[in-house]
Order: sequence, then structure tokens, then C-alpha cells
Amino acid sequence: MSKVKLVFAGHDLKFAKLIIDYLEKSNRFEIRLDQWAGHNAHDEKYSKECLNWADVIVCEWGLGNAVWYSSHKQPHQKLIVRMHRQELDTAYPKEFTIENIDVLIAISPYVYEEFYRVFKLPREKMKMIYNVLDANKLDKPKTAESDFHLGIIGIAPKMKRLDLALDVLEKLWLKDKRYKLFVKGKLPQEYPWLWKKDEEREYYESQFQRIEKAEWKNAVAFDGFGDIDEWLQKIGFVLSTSDFESFHLAPGEGMASGAPPLILKWDGSNTIYNKEFLLGNIDDMVNRVLDYNEMNTNQKEEIRQKAKNFVNQRFDIEKIGKEWVELIEEVLSR
Repeated sequence: MSKVKLVFAGHDLKFAKLIIDYLEKSNRFEIRLDQWAGHNAHDEKYSKECLNWADVIVCEWGLGNAVWYSSHKQPHQKLIVRMHRQELDTAYPKEFTIENIDVLIAISPYVYEEFYRVFKLPREKMKMIYNVLDANKLDKPKTAESDFHLGIIGIAPKMKRLDLALDVLEKLWLKDKRYKLFVKGKLPQEYPWLWKKDEEREYYESQFQRIEKAEWKNAVAFDGFGDIDEWLQKIGFVLSTSDFESFHLAPGEGMASGAPPLILKWDGSNTIYNKEFLLGNIDDMVNRVLDYNEMNTNQKEEIRQKAKNFVNQRFDIEKIGKEWVELIEEVLSR
């Protein structure tokens, strides 16, 4: 049986990597990547080569890539567009040749409804498939000090609210000097587009000054960009302090490692994470950590296991990968 020729096209394929790897390992698909240089910038000659080769095209993000492929797709081909949230702030979905798109995937129920509300995308073409993580890879033993270590993954742009993460650290550190905050990911200065914005730059400069002047200055560590599975071994709690998110995989990754999440509620967070994982304010976060650290070993283990079970059953690649295979096969059978 010949393999299905599958193209993944987009400017940022990092959130699709696990899906691509899963489909490749299934031995049912031959995969090519059409890596775009930006939302609307690409090597058109190479994109045409991919187009002429493909049975199925997956546009990762519904931006210029989905506009181009939906206007060039051939009648025998199938086109799937996976959308996150960024697209809501653009006009690209209005430019789709919608009759040429077979399925529009949204990564959470809330985002699904927002795409319908803003763009009136046809519901019969829409499907919700959650974002994905590799729970098995992230599940590694914790270090002895991890119960006193907070982690935040990604602090740019400013809507990620580093200031609130620092507030949590400060309140905990004043009670116990063992508490530390580890920041994973690129620094804002490493994003030229962001650092050029006065409002963003001034916000981060004020946060760095705050750290520099604080008694707890040495309790903040910037660990840089890179794989997080080993990094999470020293992290007891993963913070999500953002004003809003489309999904926010970071606390889910923490949960897969056995780190209870500290998630400040945002619109739609309750369609991704259970209410018991969502908190109303900074003090709730602080109290969650303090309460946890007063528990005995068995109670802590029960909470860690509950977090692991939740993400295993909802976001793990073994579950989400099967959903993708089923979707592609269903689309091809039409």
C-alpha cells in the first residue's frame, strides 16, 4: 500500500513537531516540510513543488500559508488548516478560499468558538483537536529541592506577566529563603521585533531593575532556551501568569513531569484545564504552594499523579496522534 504524501507548511512548526514525528513513525505517510520565512513570506517555487507532490496539505497556522495553499490547491488534494489564536488578530482567515479547505482545526474549545464568532468560519468544516505533548519524555524523577522551585517557561511578550511570577516568588521567599524562580526560554532582548517596541522594552527593563534591587535577587535564575524535560526535574511548580493564552502548553508540560500547575485563570482556560487547577489571584498561588509543602509524602505523590493522569488522558501524543491519523484517513475517504 503506497504511503500518503503529506506536506506540513508554515513559518513555525515547533508545535507540530510531535504530530509530524508521530505520523512519520506510523509508516502510513511520506512527509515533506514547506518551511515559510514568515507569516506571508516563502519560496514560492518550492511551495509549488510541494503542492504538485502532495496528496494532503496541512497548514500549521492559518496565515499567509493557508491563503496561498487554499487558492492553489488542486481538486484531488485535501487541505487541513490548524489554527492557534494569533490568527484572530489578523485578516488572513478572511482571505482563505474556504471552499478549498477540508478541515479547520482549533486547538481548544474556546478558540474554536472565537474563530466562529470573529470570522464566521463554517462549523461543518471546523474541528477541535487539543495541542499536544510527550508525557512519557517529560516524566523524569524530581530533585530533592524541587518542592521549593518555581518555573516559568517563556516570558515574552509582556502579556506573559513576569511581574506576577516575581510577586509569587517574593511572597514565598519572605516566608522561606529556599524558594527560587527559574525562567526558561529566550530573553526578550533576543526577539528583535519585540525589543524595538518601547512599551515592551520599558516593561522588561523595569522588571530586570526590580530583580537587581531585590533582597531575593539571587533566587531568580535565567536558564535560557532549550529542551525542558531535564530542566523540569528541578521544578516543583510551573507558573502560568499570562493575561490571556490560546492554550498555554507550559503548565501541561509541568504536569506531565509531576509539577502541580499554578495557573491564573484567563478566558477559556477552563476549556483546557480542570477548574481545580485554576486560581483566581497571586495569593491563591502562594497559598497553593504553602499548603502543598505542609503535606506528607503520600499526599504530595497523590497530587503529582493526578496532574500526570490529567495530561496523559487529554494531551499526550499517543492520544492526539491517533486523532490526527483518523482525521486524515476520514478526509481522504470523502
